[in-house]
Amino acid sequence: MIKLLFRIYQILILLPVVVIITIFVGILIMLVSPLLPESRRVAYNSFMGKMWGKTIVLFSLLPVTVEGRENIESDKSYVFVANHLSCYDVFLVFGYLNKNIKWMLKASLMKIPFLGGACRVSGFIPVDTSSPAKVHETYTNACKAMGDDVSMVIFPEGRRSIDGKLGPFRRGAFLIADKLQKPVVPITIIGTYEVMPRHRDFMFITRTPLKMIIHEPIFPQADENNAEYFRRESRNVIARQIEESR
Repeated sequence: MIKLLFRIYQILILLPVVVIITIFVGILIMLVSPLLPESRRVAYNSFMGKMWGKTIVLFSLLPVTVEGRENIESDKSYVFVANHLSCYDVFLVFGYLNKNIKWMLKASLMKIPFLGGACRVSGFIPVDTSSPAKVHETYTNACKAMGDDVSMVIFPEGRRSIDGKLGPFRRGAFLIADKLQKPVVPITIIGTYEVMPRHRDFMFITRTPLKMIIHEPIFPQADENNAEYFRRESRNVIARQIEESR
């Protein structure tokens, strides 16, 4: 009975809220952000993204726990890398990270009405892997998009996990961190796979507690191949946390 009532709630309440908040936030970003000075634009876009993500999570009735906020400083920028289990990862990070952020994301997301326009105006970086030249252009643009108070969020697996297990990490995020000499902050996400796994997109969600653990930054090392060091260490941190959370 409870399961049936929750599904009715999703149809009558949650789905309209997701559509309305996506359109509302998308329009406000597209209209207001270009009018703001560059110094305020990222903060405004991040605030609107936070409102969008947190609203969806709250109306999904999902309990959220965030650990490790003390590991990051408000006036520093980082390359955040997180495991990727579900579309709810995006809502969770947007809503609860509390940093001025830009994203590297699939180019196909730029085609979604309102959401795509908001991403373009916000300066998010579409990942184009159609040729080596396009890949190089993507990472050049990502490096330019970061600043002293602007962090980047990347899912280094490149796609959502099919089976809920942690996949291999691609090197792109860590090449950016190495080039800019920025610390990498691993983020472990727990619970979103059970809420809505990849094979259940746009179907009913399952109510499950969510947890986001923000780990200590991994800083560049003078005597290391930093891209490989970042990739190895961040994956090990996330893998250990996933194992401990079982």
